[in-house]
Amino acid sequence: MPSYSAWKTFERRFAKLMGGTRLWRPDYGDSIPDGESRSHTWDCKAYQRHAAITMYIENEKKYREFTGDRHFVLALFAREHSKAGDFVLIPAKRYAELVKPYSFDPSAMP
Repeated sequence: MPSYSAWKTFERRFAKLMGGTRLWRPDYGDSIPDGESRSHTWDCKAYQRHAAITMYIENEKKYREFTGDRHFVLALFAREHSKAGDFVLIPAKRYAELVKPYSFDPSAMP
C-alpha cells in the first residue's frame, strides 16, 4: 500500500512534473535516487528546517515589484562548502518548465 505522507506525495508530484518515474526501493540499503527521467535523476528531501526556502520566499516577495513578469531565482553560496560551487534555488514547477524542452534529447542541453 502506498504511503500518503507529505514527503511521498512530493516525490510523486515531482516525478510527474518532470515527466519521469518515481523509483521504488524495496530495500532501503539500496543506494538509488528517488526518481528519473530520460535526462535527469533526482532525490527529494523533506526537512523540518527550511531556511533556504524561507529566504527564497522573503526575497521573492521583497523584489516582486522589481522582478515584474520575470522569474526570480535565489543564488546561494555556502562558505562552509565552497568547493561544491554555487547553487540556484527556484520552485520545482519552474525547474520542470526549464528542462522540459530537453527531456527527450539530453544531448540538446547546453
